[in-house]
Amino acid sequence: MKKKVFSLFLLISLAFAMKVTYFSATTNIVEEKTKTFSYEVYDQVTRTYVNERGQVDYKGLKANLSTLRTFIDLLAKFSPENNPELFASQEEKKRYYLTAYNALVLYFAADAYPDKHVLWSKLGYFKNKDIVLGGRKISLNHLEHEIIRKQFLDPRIHFYINCGANSCPPVRKGVIAQDKTEEELEDAARKFINNPNNVKFDAANHTLYLSKIFDWFEEDFTNYLKVKRGLEKPHISQYIALYLNEADSKALSAIPINDLKIKHLNYDKDLNEQ
Repeated sequence: MKKKVFSLFLLISLAFAMKVTYFSATTNIVEEKTKTFSYEVYDQVTRTYVNERGQVDYKGLKANLSTLRTFIDLLAKFSPENNPELFASQEEKKRYYLTAYNALVLYFAADAYPDKHVLWSKLGYFKNKDIVLGGRKISLNHLEHEIIRKQFLDPRIHFYINCGANSCPPVRKGVIAQDKTEEELEDAARKFINNPNNVKFDAANHTLYLSKIFDWFEEDFTNYLKVKRGLEKPHISQYIALYLNEADSKALSAIPINDLKIKHLNYDKDLNEQ
């Protein structure tokens, strides 16, 4: 009888030990995952809910918003400020902040849908909605103007970050691949400038029609020409010529700047929905 009791006790002890080991191992796996930063969820979300024109299926995204929320929670936990070892290069820092901006705009717009005006209203989310990056509470405006623009001094960011409006740069499907931020921004700049919805060149009338983005952030573009290209008195048309198709670029560059007229296109602030 004692032998049977001892055997039963031994079996229970072994089972308990195995259970403890299992839960310990599972806990370690979960904890290990929370120690890492990944763009995988954002990549999947944009490939699922963004079409080839950069328009968003906000209704569908809202129905599965918890998925995107997991990425927003990662952004709240990790950033180049509190985990610099995860974002060692300037390129990877830029990749993080550009993706964070677009992900947060997507999340806010989908969360508010079918209300289509929360982003651009007078009490809109750019100024008045708190976001958290790496434990630091800021606003979308602070992220754009105080971090992305000031830290990187790269005007191409204006062709990648999306503000939820039809006249913004399109949301790009997928995430920027590791070490490919420069290539992605070059591609975004070329596509934006060669889209007639954003840039139109009337050579006969010496007129360049530009997106309001080139008006709002003209200093970013001309400073780049001055600092990076060595132009003493840069003009916005000289930046356009860098990316415009070859024939139009040559024709634009041949016109004296004093003879060139700049006009800005209307900016469509309606929600960029499918």
